[in-house]
Amino acid sequence: MAQDRSLRSIIAYLLVVVASVLALTYADRHADAKKAAGYDYVAPQAPVASRLSMAQLAAILNETAPNKPYLAAYQLTTTDAHGAIASAAPLKVAPTDDPAHPYLGVFHNPINTTQFATYLGYSNDLKTWHTLGEIHQPASQPDIRILADDSVLYAEEYNPSDRPYIRVQYYGNDGLSGLQAIIANPAVAPTNALTLPGTPSAKADGTPEFGRVNYGGSISSSGLEITHHDFHRGQRDLEQDGILTDFKNWSDSSDTIINDLVTNADGNGKIGDRELFKVGSEVYEVVEAQVNPTSGNDYGSWRLFLIDRTTNAIRQLSPALRGGARSLGNPTVSFVTLPSGVPALVFTCFVFGANNGTTPPGGHVFVYPLE
Repeated sequence: MAQDRSLRSIIAYLLVVVASVLALTYADRHADAKKAAGYDYVAPQAPVASRLSMAQLAAILNETAPNKPYLAAYQLTTTDAHGAIASAAPLKVAPTDDPAHPYLGVFHNPINTTQFATYLGYSNDLKTWHTLGEIHQPASQPDIRILADDSVLYAEEYNPSDRPYIRVQYYGNDGLSGLQAIIANPAVAPTNALTLPGTPSAKADGTPEFGRVNYGGSISSSGLEITHHDFHRGQRDLEQDGILTDFKNWSDSSDTIINDLVTNADGNGKIGDRELFKVGSEVYEVVEAQVNPTSGNDYGSWRLFLIDRTTNAIRQLSPALRGGARSLGNPTVSFVTLPSGVPALVFTCFVFGANNGTTPPGGHVFVYPLE
Protein backbone atom coordinates (compact mmCIF):
# COMPACT_ATOMS: atom_id res chain seq x y z
CA MET A 1 0.00 0.00 0.00
CA ALA A 2 1.03 3.65 -0.10
CA GLN A 3 2.41 3.54 3.43
CA ASP A 4 4.64 0.60 2.45
CA ARG A 5 6.48 2.78 -0.05
CA SER A 6 7.31 5.26 2.67
CA LEU A 7 9.01 2.59 4.78
CA ARG A 8 11.76 2.49 2.14
CA SER A 9 12.98 5.94 3.07
CA ILE A 10 13.06 5.05 6.76
CA ILE A 11 15.57 2.33 5.80
CA ALA A 12 17.64 4.78 3.75
CA TYR A 13 17.46 7.47 6.43
CA LEU A 14 18.62 5.17 9.22
CA LEU A 15 21.51 3.95 7.08
CA VAL A 16 22.67 7.55 6.59
CA VAL A 17 22.39 8.27 10.27
CA VAL A 18 24.10 5.07 11.26
CA ALA A 19 26.47 4.94 8.35
CA SER A 20 1.54 5.87 -29.88
CA VAL A 21 -1.79 3.56 -30.63
CA LEU A 22 -1.88 2.40 -27.10
CA ALA A 23 -0.94 5.89 -25.95
CA LEU A 24 -4.09 7.35 -27.59
CA THR A 25 -6.27 4.52 -26.28
CA TYR A 26 -4.87 5.27 -22.85
CA ALA A 27 -6.16 8.84 -23.03
CA ASP A 28 -9.39 8.01 -24.86
CA ARG A 29 -10.73 6.15 -21.84
CA HIS A 30 -11.28 9.54 -20.21
CA ALA A 31 -14.13 11.93 -20.91
CA ASP A 32 -11.85 14.63 -22.34
CA ALA A 33 -10.32 12.30 -24.92
CA LYS A 34 -10.02 14.88 -27.68
CA LYS A 35 -7.95 17.15 -25.44
CA ALA A 36 -5.96 14.24 -24.05
CA ALA A 37 -4.87 13.16 -27.52
CA GLY A 38 -2.92 16.40 -27.83
CA TYR A 39 -0.81 15.79 -24.75
CA ASP A 40 2.91 15.23 -24.88
CA TYR A 41 5.61 14.34 -22.41
CA VAL A 42 7.58 17.17 -20.85
CA ALA A 43 10.87 15.32 -20.30
CA PRO A 44 13.33 16.66 -22.90
CA GLN A 45 15.57 14.29 -24.82
CA ALA A 46 18.38 14.61 -27.30
CA PRO A 47 17.82 13.34 -30.87
CA VAL A 48 20.09 10.37 -30.15
CA ALA A 49 17.63 9.17 -27.50
CA SER A 50 14.78 9.01 -30.02
CA ARG A 51 16.59 6.19 -31.84
CA LEU A 52 16.76 3.87 -28.83
CA SER A 53 14.99 0.55 -29.23
CA MET A 54 13.27 -1.29 -26.41
CA ALA A 55 16.20 -3.71 -26.26
CA GLN A 56 18.66 -0.83 -25.97
CA LEU A 57 16.57 0.83 -23.27
CA ALA A 58 16.43 -2.45 -21.37
CA ALA A 59 20.22 -2.78 -21.57
CA ILE A 60 20.67 0.75 -20.19
CA LEU A 61 18.21 0.15 -17.34
CA ASN A 62 19.84 -3.22 -16.66
CA GLU A 63 23.16 -1.33 -16.49
CA THR A 64 24.73 -3.65 -19.05
CA ALA A 65 24.86 -1.29 -22.07
CA PRO A 66 28.33 -0.73 -23.61
CA ASN A 67 29.04 2.92 -22.75
CA LYS A 68 30.92 3.68 -19.56
CA PRO A 69 28.45 5.12 -17.04
CA TYR A 70 28.92 8.70 -15.93
CA LEU A 71 27.70 7.75 -12.45
CA ALA A 72 26.65 4.64 -10.53
CA ALA A 73 25.94 5.75 -6.97
CA TYR A 74 24.53 3.91 -3.97
CA GLN A 75 22.96 5.31 -0.80
CA LEU A 76 22.90 8.76 -2.38
CA THR A 77 22.88 11.59 0.15
CA THR A 78 22.28 15.33 0.17
CA THR A 79 23.67 18.07 2.43
CA ASP A 80 21.86 21.21 3.55
CA ALA A 81 23.29 24.67 4.26
CA HIS A 82 23.99 23.70 7.87
CA GLY A 83 25.95 20.58 6.93
CA ALA A 84 23.19 18.13 7.86
CA ILE A 85 23.33 14.99 5.71
CA ALA A 86 20.19 13.12 4.70
CA SER A 87 19.12 10.43 2.27
CA ALA A 88 18.14 11.62 -1.21
CA ALA A 89 15.73 8.79 -2.00
CA PRO A 90 13.59 8.15 -3.83
CA LEU A 91 15.02 10.81 -6.16
CA LYS A 92 13.36 12.27 -9.25
CA VAL A 93 15.72 14.42 -11.35
CA ALA A 94 14.59 17.35 -13.53
CA PRO A 95 16.98 19.38 -15.70
CA THR A 96 16.58 23.18 -15.67
CA ASP A 97 17.74 26.21 -17.66
CA ASP A 98 19.21 27.80 -14.51
CA PRO A 99 23.02 27.60 -14.71
CA ALA A 100 23.32 27.87 -10.91
CA HIS A 101 20.91 24.94 -10.40
CA PRO A 102 21.16 22.83 -13.58
CA TYR A 103 19.62 19.72 -12.01
CA LEU A 104 16.80 19.73 -9.47
CA GLY A 105 15.70 16.70 -7.51
CA VAL A 106 12.74 15.94 -5.26
CA PHE A 107 12.77 13.29 -2.53
CA HIS A 108 11.36 12.62 0.93
CA ASN A 109 12.60 11.84 4.43
CA PRO A 110 10.88 10.99 7.73
CA ILE A 111 9.90 13.73 10.16
CA ASN A 112 8.62 11.33 12.85
CA THR A 113 7.92 7.62 13.20
CA THR A 114 4.92 7.65 10.85
CA GLN A 115 5.12 10.72 8.61
CA PHE A 116 7.40 12.26 6.00
CA ALA A 117 8.20 15.58 4.40
CA THR A 118 9.19 16.25 0.80
CA TYR A 119 12.30 18.19 -0.12
CA LEU A 120 13.89 20.00 -3.04
CA GLY A 121 17.58 19.69 -3.80
CA TYR A 122 19.95 20.63 -6.59
CA SER A 123 23.20 19.46 -8.09
CA ASN A 124 25.76 20.93 -10.47
CA ASP A 125 27.00 17.54 -11.64
CA LEU A 126 24.44 14.88 -10.54
CA LYS A 127 27.04 13.52 -8.13
CA THR A 128 26.93 15.95 -5.20
CA TRP A 129 23.50 17.08 -3.99
CA HIS A 130 22.52 20.07 -1.86
CA THR A 131 19.22 20.35 0.00
CA LEU A 132 17.40 23.61 -0.75
CA GLY A 133 14.64 23.01 1.77
CA GLU A 134 11.39 21.33 2.66
CA ILE A 135 8.51 21.56 0.20
CA HIS A 136 5.56 20.16 2.14
CA GLN A 137 4.50 17.88 4.97
CA PRO A 138 3.16 15.39 5.82
CA ALA A 139 3.89 14.04 2.36
CA SER A 140 6.08 11.60 0.43
CA GLN A 141 6.78 10.20 -3.06
CA PRO A 142 7.15 13.57 -4.85
CA ASP A 143 7.27 14.14 -8.60
CA ILE A 144 8.19 17.31 -10.49
CA ARG A 145 8.05 18.71 -14.02
CA ILE A 146 9.43 22.02 -15.25
CA LEU A 147 7.32 23.44 -18.07
CA ALA A 148 8.53 25.38 -21.10
CA ASP A 149 7.78 28.78 -19.52
CA ASP A 150 9.63 27.81 -16.32
CA SER A 151 6.46 27.27 -14.34
CA VAL A 152 6.53 24.09 -12.24
CA LEU A 153 4.24 21.12 -11.69
CA TYR A 154 4.61 19.10 -8.51
CA ALA A 155 2.72 16.10 -7.12
CA GLU A 156 2.98 14.12 -3.91
CA GLU A 157 1.42 11.43 -1.77
CA TYR A 158 -0.28 13.58 0.86
CA ASN A 159 -1.00 11.82 4.15
CA PRO A 160 -2.37 14.10 6.88
CA SER A 161 -4.03 11.15 8.62
CA ASP A 162 -4.14 7.41 7.97
CA ARG A 163 -5.50 7.70 4.42
CA PRO A 164 -3.05 8.97 1.75
CA TYR A 165 -4.31 11.09 -1.17
CA ILE A 166 -2.75 12.59 -4.29
CA ARG A 167 -1.98 16.31 -4.04
CA VAL A 168 -1.00 18.45 -7.05
CA GLN A 169 0.64 21.90 -6.92
CA TYR A 170 1.40 24.46 -9.62
CA TYR A 171 3.95 27.24 -9.30
CA GLY A 172 3.16 29.92 -11.88
CA ASN A 173 5.06 32.94 -13.08
CA ASP A 174 4.31 36.11 -11.09
CA GLY A 175 7.32 38.39 -10.93
CA LEU A 176 9.66 35.45 -10.46
CA SER A 177 9.16 32.36 -12.57
CA GLY A 178 7.74 29.37 -10.76
CA LEU A 179 11.14 27.72 -11.09
CA GLN A 180 13.01 30.60 -9.47
CA ALA A 181 10.36 30.96 -6.76
CA ILE A 182 10.59 27.33 -5.65
CA ILE A 183 14.41 27.38 -5.80
CA ALA A 184 14.49 30.50 -3.63
CA ASN A 185 12.04 28.99 -1.14
CA PRO A 186 10.86 25.40 -1.63
CA ALA A 187 8.09 26.01 0.95
CA VAL A 188 6.68 28.98 -1.00
CA ALA A 189 2.91 28.83 -1.36
CA PRO A 190 1.99 27.38 -4.77
CA THR A 191 -0.10 29.41 -7.17
CA ASN A 192 -2.62 26.58 -7.25
CA ALA A 193 -2.95 23.45 -5.12
CA LEU A 194 -5.49 20.66 -5.14
CA THR A 195 -5.89 17.46 -3.12
CA LEU A 196 -7.58 14.95 -5.42
CA PRO A 197 -10.52 12.87 -4.23
CA GLY A 198 -9.69 9.36 -3.13
CA THR A 199 -10.40 6.44 -5.43
CA PRO A 200 -13.77 4.95 -4.44
CA SER A 201 -13.45 1.70 -2.43
CA ALA A 202 -9.67 2.15 -2.16
CA LYS A 203 -7.91 2.43 1.17
CA ALA A 204 -5.11 4.67 -0.15
CA ASP A 205 -3.82 6.50 -3.23
CA GLY A 206 -0.12 7.11 -3.77
CA THR A 207 3.03 7.39 -5.91
CA PRO A 208 1.77 10.03 -8.38
CA GLU A 209 3.63 10.58 -11.65
CA PHE A 210 2.97 13.12 -14.37
CA GLY A 211 2.43 11.70 -17.84
CA ARG A 212 1.38 13.91 -20.72
CA VAL A 213 0.84 17.62 -20.22
CA ASN A 214 -1.32 19.98 -22.29
CA TYR A 215 -0.29 23.47 -21.22
CA GLY A 216 -0.14 26.73 -23.14
CA GLY A 217 0.76 29.13 -20.35
CA SER A 218 -2.46 29.02 -18.32
CA ILE A 219 -3.06 26.31 -15.72
CA SER A 220 -6.78 27.16 -15.78
CA SER A 221 -6.87 25.94 -19.38
CA SER A 222 -4.73 22.83 -19.19
CA GLY A 223 -4.78 19.06 -19.07
CA LEU A 224 -2.51 17.00 -16.81
CA GLU A 225 -2.22 13.25 -17.09
CA ILE A 226 -1.43 11.86 -13.63
CA THR A 227 -0.84 8.18 -12.96
CA HIS A 228 -0.83 6.66 -9.48
CA HIS A 229 -1.64 3.47 -7.63
CA ASP A 230 -4.49 2.75 -5.26
CA PHE A 231 -4.73 0.17 -2.48
CA HIS A 232 -7.60 -1.56 -4.22
CA ARG A 233 -10.31 -2.60 -1.73
CA GLY A 234 -7.60 -2.80 0.88
CA GLN A 235 -6.23 -5.93 -0.81
CA ARG A 236 -3.71 -5.11 -3.55
CA ASP A 237 -1.97 -2.07 -5.03
CA LEU A 238 -3.10 -1.56 -8.64
CA GLU A 239 -2.50 1.15 -11.24
CA GLN A 240 -4.85 4.05 -11.89
CA ASP A 241 -4.59 6.79 -14.49
CA GLY A 242 -6.35 10.12 -14.48
CA ILE A 243 -6.65 13.49 -16.16
CA LEU A 244 -6.88 16.76 -14.29
CA THR A 245 -8.57 19.29 -16.59
CA ASP A 246 -8.17 23.03 -16.00
CA PHE A 247 -6.76 22.22 -12.56
CA LYS A 248 -10.24 21.52 -11.19
CA ASN A 249 -11.95 18.59 -12.92
CA TRP A 250 -10.56 15.13 -12.09
CA SER A 251 -11.36 11.98 -14.06
CA ASP A 252 -9.76 8.70 -12.95
CA SER A 253 -10.00 5.04 -13.91
CA SER A 254 -8.26 1.72 -13.46
CA ASP A 255 -5.35 1.11 -15.84
CA THR A 256 -6.49 -2.40 -16.63
CA ILE A 257 -4.15 -2.74 -19.61
CA ILE A 258 -1.03 -2.29 -17.47
CA ASN A 259 -2.44 -4.21 -14.51
CA ASP A 260 -3.14 -7.20 -16.77
CA LEU A 261 0.18 -6.96 -18.62
CA VAL A 262 2.20 -6.90 -15.41
CA THR A 263 0.15 -9.60 -13.69
CA ASN A 264 0.51 -11.92 -16.67
CA ALA A 265 4.29 -11.29 -16.67
CA ASP A 266 4.50 -12.68 -13.10
CA GLY A 267 4.00 -9.37 -11.34
CA ASN A 268 1.23 -11.01 -9.37
CA GLY A 269 1.56 -9.08 -6.09
CA LYS A 270 1.28 -5.36 -5.55
CA ILE A 271 1.80 -3.10 -8.58
CA GLY A 272 2.95 0.36 -7.57
CA ASP A 273 5.24 3.22 -8.53
CA ARG A 274 6.07 3.85 -12.19
CA GLU A 275 7.51 6.32 -14.67
CA LEU A 276 6.09 7.09 -18.12
CA PHE A 277 8.28 8.60 -20.82
CA LYS A 278 8.51 8.92 -24.58
CA VAL A 279 11.37 7.82 -26.83
CA GLY A 280 10.85 8.88 -30.43
CA SER A 281 7.25 7.94 -31.18
CA GLU A 282 7.15 5.13 -28.62
CA VAL A 283 5.67 5.51 -25.15
CA TYR A 284 7.35 3.45 -22.43
CA GLU A 285 6.99 2.97 -18.74
CA VAL A 286 9.03 1.36 -16.00
CA VAL A 287 6.88 -0.06 -13.21
CA GLU A 288 7.53 -1.82 -9.91
CA ALA A 289 5.64 -4.97 -8.94
CA GLN A 290 5.95 -7.88 -6.55
CA VAL A 291 6.73 -11.26 -8.11
CA ASN A 292 5.39 -14.28 -6.21
CA PRO A 293 5.37 -12.49 -2.85
CA THR A 294 4.91 -14.51 0.32
CA SER A 295 2.84 -11.59 1.67
CA GLY A 296 2.03 -7.98 0.87
CA ASN A 297 4.98 -7.00 3.06
CA ASP A 298 7.49 -9.20 1.23
CA TYR A 299 10.15 -6.57 0.51
CA GLY A 300 12.41 -9.09 -1.18
CA SER A 301 9.96 -9.69 -4.03
CA TRP A 302 9.89 -6.30 -5.77
CA ARG A 303 11.01 -6.26 -9.42
CA LEU A 304 11.00 -3.71 -12.24
CA PHE A 305 9.31 -4.15 -15.62
CA LEU A 306 9.83 -2.20 -18.85
CA ILE A 307 6.70 -1.81 -20.98
CA ASP A 308 6.31 -0.49 -24.52
CA ARG A 309 2.82 0.98 -24.30
CA THR A 310 2.60 1.22 -28.08
CA THR A 311 3.06 -2.52 -28.71
CA ASN A 312 2.13 -4.00 -25.30
CA ALA A 313 5.57 -5.61 -25.11
CA ILE A 314 6.79 -6.19 -21.56
CA ARG A 315 9.99 -7.54 -20.08
CA GLN A 316 11.25 -7.93 -16.55
CA LEU A 317 14.40 -5.97 -15.83
CA SER A 318 17.37 -7.25 -13.85
CA PRO A 319 19.73 -4.33 -13.19
CA ALA A 320 23.28 -5.56 -12.63
CA LEU A 321 23.90 -3.73 -9.37
CA ARG A 322 27.12 -4.04 -7.43
CA GLY A 323 26.50 -6.67 -4.77
CA GLY A 324 23.70 -8.47 -6.61
CA ALA A 325 20.55 -6.78 -5.26
CA ARG A 326 17.39 -8.03 -6.91
CA SER A 327 14.53 -6.31 -5.05
CA LEU A 328 14.09 -2.80 -6.43
CA GLY A 329 11.34 -0.18 -6.48
CA ASN A 330 10.46 3.49 -7.10
CA PRO A 331 11.91 3.69 -10.65
CA THR A 332 12.40 7.05 -12.37
CA VAL A 333 13.81 7.97 -15.79
CA SER A 334 14.98 11.44 -16.84
CA PHE A 335 16.81 12.74 -19.91
CA VAL A 336 19.51 15.33 -19.17
CA THR A 337 22.57 16.97 -20.65
CA LEU A 338 25.76 16.32 -18.70
CA PRO A 339 28.13 19.15 -17.73
CA SER A 340 30.29 18.10 -20.69
CA GLY A 341 27.37 18.68 -23.09
CA VAL A 342 26.77 14.96 -23.70
CA PRO A 343 23.13 13.80 -23.52
CA ALA A 344 22.40 11.14 -20.92
CA LEU A 345 19.67 9.04 -19.36
CA VAL A 346 19.26 9.14 -15.57
CA PHE A 347 17.78 6.03 -13.96
CA THR A 348 17.04 6.00 -10.24
CA CYS A 349 15.52 3.34 -8.02
CA PHE A 350 15.31 2.21 -4.41
CA VAL A 351 17.27 -0.85 -3.25
CA PHE A 352 15.41 -2.77 -0.56
CA GLY A 353 17.19 -4.19 2.45
CA ALA A 354 15.83 -7.66 1.62
CA ASN A 355 17.17 -9.89 -1.18
CA ASN A 356 19.90 -7.30 -1.73
CA GLY A 357 23.03 -9.46 -1.50
CA THR A 358 25.80 -7.07 -0.50
CA THR A 359 24.32 -4.06 -2.31
CA PRO A 360 23.87 -1.13 0.07
CA PRO A 361 20.14 -0.49 0.61
CA GLY A 362 18.74 2.93 -0.21
CA GLY A 363 18.73 5.26 -3.20
CA HIS A 364 20.59 4.18 -6.35
CA VAL A 365 21.40 6.52 -9.27
CA PHE A 366 22.72 5.39 -12.65
CA VAL A 367 23.63 7.98 -15.29
CA TYR A 368 24.31 6.66 -18.78
CA PRO A 369 25.85 8.81 -21.59
CA LEU A 370 23.96 8.41 -24.84
CA GLU A 371 26.94 9.26 -27.08
